[in-house]
Amino acid sequence: MNGSASGRRPALLERIGAEIRAAGPIPFARFMDLALHDPDDGYYARGPGRLGTAGDFFTASDAGTAFGESLARQLLEMDVVLGNPPVFSMVEFGAGRGLLARDVLDGSRALDPAFAARLACVLIDRSPGMREAARRNVPEAEVLAPEEARGAWTGCAVAVELFDALPVHRLRRRGGRLVEVFVDLGADGSLVERELPPTDAASGLATRYGAAPREGDEGEVAPGAPALLASLAGALSRGFVVIVDYGDRAKDLYGPARRRGTLLAYHRHTASEEVLARVGEQDLTAHVNFTQLEDEALRLGMTVLGSTTQDRFLIANGILRAFEEDDPAAWGRPERVRARLRVLQLIHPAGMGRTFRVLVLAKGLEPRPLLAGLSDPFR
Repeated sequence: MNGSASGRRPALLERIGAEIRAAGPIPFARFMDLALHDPDDGYYARGPGRLGTAGDFFTASDAGTAFGESLARQLLEMDVVLGNPPVFSMVEFGAGRGLLARDVLDGSRALDPAFAARLACVLIDRSPGMREAARRNVPEAEVLAPEEARGAWTGCAVAVELFDALPVHRLRRRGGRLVEVFVDLGADGSLVERELPPTDAASGLATRYGAAPREGDEGEVAPGAPALLASLAGALSRGFVVIVDYGDRAKDLYGPARRRGTLLAYHRHTASEEVLARVGEQDLTAHVNFTQLEDEALRLGMTVLGSTTQDRFLIANGILRAFEEDDPAAWGRPERVRARLRVLQLIHPAGMGRTFRVLVLAKGLEPRPLLAGLSDPFR
């Protein structure tokens, strides 16, 4: 697979090639980190133009305000559990353009003005372009780079579609043994795959969680997940962590339905397996191992309150109110129809509703709290 579909040699591709020539093939995780997060030419360094209708993929907040309004209801319940602190902070990691925070703040004002007056948003993102967009969209928020986030806030740390962008190591089962996919240079200087003995970090996680269990299987592991989760937990003195992402428990993530793994590239709303193409110009993403996140949460001394599917979480937090109309004449109004269609995008079981999972953790809370979002509205 060629690293430049158009034949051009962007600066990022040249730097990757120089690193390979100097030190040999690099793990795919290193390539993915450079492709996504290189400070000059990485995919996310390019800013908010990557997202939404004109970009490469949608987020939940691109589907309207309903996701943020539902999350606001959950935060309101968390505020009660925490005893209504003087300031309730929503600390969002990977906040992007700030659309979710905007919807949460506006939704909170409609739900409970007293809570909204105590609600503070802290928005954290690696990309300077994203941070600038967040400042424009949420001027009342504190916007920080990850290295600036040294607070110990009370409230809820939130990560929506963040863990899926962590660099992953790719593993395959060949001849009864695990091999790892590295990125090398072909004879013509293009990027190619090279199968080599696995790194210790990759083989350890693969063995622990059963990645690529059968001959010919492929799977991904994310050694960076524990450090990222520790950052979310460390941001709080007391409160909750909510992680929303597409993924599964290990037994299903590495099960027979996903023998080719989950790694995909997204470019102009089209998914492909051409993960070495369009370097810095396409998103790279893999499903999240929620079993790993739960294990790490326990290791950090947190309480795993539970996990659920996105549709259940949102329905339990009132997203179906979009289908309730006090005025029958309003039912057919175009803006109301569009709002209901956007809600269906979030909860449809064949789409985001079941592909995305929600994991809720607690820090410094005894006894174990019960939250509406973890109840089963279908029971």
